Amino acid sequence: MIRRNFIRNGILASAGISALGCSSLKSPMLQSKKVQLWKELSHFSSRPQGTMPMNEIGKTGIRVSQLGFGSHIRKEMVGHDLQREYVIREAYELGINLFDVYDGELECYQYEPMGRFLKPIINDVVISISMKTYEGRTMDEEFERALRLFGREYIDLVRCHAVAPDHKRWKDHWAYAEKLLRYKEQGKIRAVGVPIHSLEDLGIVLENYPIDYVIFPYNFYHNICWLGSGGDNFDSLPVRLRKSGIGVITMKPFMGDYLVKPFTDIARQYIDEPEISYPRSALRYVINSGIKADTTLAGMYSLNHLYDDIVAFFEPAMSDEERGLLNELRKAAMQRASACLPEHYKWLENWAAKLPHKDMLSLG
Repeated sequence: MIRRNFIRNGILASAGISALGCSSLKSPMLQSKKVQLWKELSHFSSRPQGTMPMNEIGKTGIRVSQLGFGSHIRKEMVGHDLQREYVIREAYELGINLFDVYDGELECYQYEPMGRFLKPIINDVVISISMKTYEGRTMDEEFERALRLFGREYIDLVRCHAVAPDHKRWKDHWAYAEKLLRYKEQGKIRAVGVPIHSLEDLGIVLENYPIDYVIFPYNFYHNICWLGSGGDNFDSLPVRLRKSGIGVITMKPFMGDYLVKPFTDIARQYIDEPEISYPRSALRYVINSGIKADTTLAGMYSLNHLYDDIVAFFEPAMSDEERGLLNELRKAAMQRASACLPEHYKWLENWAAKLPHKDMLSLG
């Protein structure tokens, strides 16, 4: 039996570049035999084979891969640029064209390295960013910096947080939104969006923000936007968005960064087949749930993560064993998830249905 730890402390184990078959990459630096690329020990003996589904985001005309590359990293990964570039370029060659990039998250600045990694294909990919300011820069300075580091005259997808009019930072957030809309009018942004952290935000967004897409958490546990608290009779968030012509982007398919590790460990108690993978099962849930997301953003930290994730989109059918695994993990999540979340992520529990999803075994 092969059991994989989706995210673990030892993210990368060294392996020679020749073992990873990078002849298709055009970067001479990556082709050098002197370069050591690190990779997790994996059961994958070859690259996954298949075709990545593509969708339009809402009515923007922007076509993206159904799996998006969430490219935020952790501090221990800083400095492994060659390894990181290989994974990112491999993702592109396997059909992923959407790259979601944070700058300054956990003090891991990503615009500059991602701009370098994507430079040879920068006009063939869709860049998504969250508009924030860092190091005392104005919003104009921050956005011009993003354009410069990505080597583009525009950014495809840019989002800013939505807040209620009575929020103490309402004016600041509305100023951000107005600025993004002005950039869009100038051709510097193709689509403006917002992330939704609570269902109450939706009405505020639709009333006050002329947006193109919404990003929200959706997985086998945080799924109230589709199922409702009781699992039925619910006018789902995706349906409401599509009626308004707004794009549907989901995030946190594995329940979020802080829950991946503990629930990977719990999953080992139930996995008794070598082909069953927790992340792959979780992604197949999203694919088969009926939510029909335009794209799903997933964090990928290594080549093994990329391969494990992308197989779900090449071969989307779920097995009974995968459904059973997620059923058990959902029961465990109802008891343990909240205790694993830091205070600033407690809001995720607002997306968890209060009753078990009785129809999960029929999915796929």
